[in-house]
Amino acid sequence: MAGPRLTGREDEVRRLVITGLTNDQIATRLAISRRTVEAHMRTLFRKTGVTRRADLAALADSDGPSVEPSTPWPGQVADLQSCQQELRCYADAVHGLVDRQFPLFEEQVEITLVVAEQDGRDSVIERRWTRPRPYLVYRFVGPIMAGTALASLEPDELRLACKVKGQDTQVDVHVVRDVNGRPLIMILFQPGLQAETEWLLRYRSPMLWNGLRRSGRQSLSWSTATFDQRHPATTSELTLKVVFPSSWTGERLTENSDIGTIHTERLPTGQTQFTWHHDAPDAGAYHWLLEGTRAT
Repeated sequence: MAGPRLTGREDEVRRLVITGLTNDQIATRLAISRRTVEAHMRTLFRKTGVTRRADLAALADSDGPSVEPSTPWPGQVADLQSCQQELRCYADAVHGLVDRQFPLFEEQVEITLVVAEQDGRDSVIERRWTRPRPYLVYRFVGPIMAGTALASLEPDELRLACKVKGQDTQVDVHVVRDVNGRPLIMILFQPGLQAETEWLLRYRSPMLWNGLRRSGRQSLSWSTATFDQRHPATTSELTLKVVFPSSWTGERLTENSDIGTIHTERLPTGQTQFTWHHDAPDAGAYHWLLEGTRAT
């Protein structure tokens, strides 16, 4: 019995899904946008009658989908060029929005990093007190993540949560990509901010401290604005808190340039918390070293 009839591009997407690639990886491989990949996935599910990615692999070749003749090569070239142009326009728009935000605010930042006992459970809490100059409707925040997770990250993995404290302000949160394909969290404030506002952003960072759990040492870098220093620092006060599991030993936090002060305390939960603080950040980037040994 013949299966559903797929276009050449739909079959390409199906085969890449079967190999285990994510939507972002498929978009990169085929030089198309993530939104286009998602549209192909919806069509695949509709045509094949399956509802999960794994089920696409279960379609036997004999009964599986047939493929329509390929689009003539000139058409393929035009389609590829159109998709590449779409991606460039999207990347340029995101880049422009990120650049425009920096003159519009100054803020106090407190970042709490929670080291989990097991891989996949590390989390980040970012608390910010933002002062608009004079009005701010959005912020872009680069999530704190391990480099190995950037390309393969699916937005749902972040488990994003964001709220404004003490004001009747709605928040919409979206994940987009910068010009290098790295994820950015876009926060939209409705209405925009006109006075100093405290807001909280929580997310999961699945692979953040995998290296620390394996080797007992791992570094972390964070910039007050942009690493290339194209913009002046927007952070007026910076605090970093690192919370280690209660069963760990030899925990330690140091700042490579010996900037700021560090306070250590034992929390009621038994966890050890290190609090690093700097009153007047002006460096382009800070670099910390975390050390600790988990229980065997």
